[in-house]
Amino acid sequence: MSKSIIERVSFPWLAWALLLLLPITFFGFYPSYFGRINGSLPIIYHIHSVMMLAWLLLVIGQPFLINYNKIRLHKLIGKVSYVLMPLIIVSGYFILRFSYQRALSGVDVGPPGYYPEDLPLHIKAAEFVVIGIVYWVWLIIYYTLGVVFRKNLLAHATFMLAASLTILGPSGDRLIGQICDALGLPFNAIAGNFVFALVAAVFASLLILHYKKKLSPAPALIVLMLHGIGVFLFYTMPYHPAWNALAAFLF
Repeated sequence: MSKSIIERVSFPWLAWALLLLLPITFFGFYPSYFGRINGSLPIIYHIHSVMMLAWLLLVIGQPFLINYNKIRLHKLIGKVSYVLMPLIIVSGYFILRFSYQRALSGVDVGPPGYYPEDLPLHIKAAEFVVIGIVYWVWLIIYYTLGVVFRKNLLAHATFMLAASLTILGPSGDRLIGQICDALGLPFNAIAGNFVFALVAAVFASLLILHYKKKLSPAPALIVLMLHGIGVFLFYTMPYHPAWNALAAFLF
């Protein structure tokens, strides 16, 4: 595998673009985590954050290793994720559970006036964790597909890119919200859907790239399909009785 090969299956600037995940994550989580590390945050937050930062460094470093033809090291470091990802998934579940229980206890978890005052707490709690559930499931599915198709360069690179970009949801949405607050703008539908639209645009562009290079469109199409399903569920799950019951069972 060489630089010319990775350029054949993905964007030539991919490795450098992924570096942007570092400042987006830091500034996105600064008010709620990095600026409060010495505060009274539960230990599970610190465990999950360490795991996610390790994953972030891994996914940023892997394309550079490919570009510089460090294939052995790329594969060796990739195997670290076999241990790392289960820890991320498990700690992510406990973060979701803590968030659900926090909302269920009556803590004000949304912006002022976001939830009706008479909204039952179990419905509020279920709605509060919907976005986290969507990105958590996306990460599990994309990473699993990336591992299953690890010997297929096109599929592996596409699915792992999708898994990498799941961090844009939690971090990017927070950063956009902070920018809106700083500018005195509402966090409206455009801001709320920016990350969804950005990820869709990335994989639509990748699909076009694969088509032009006469490569299989299947991996990018699968990501776009799963992305669309996730966005659909994000808008249909909140306040639905079936989701309220499932969330109560899970958390």
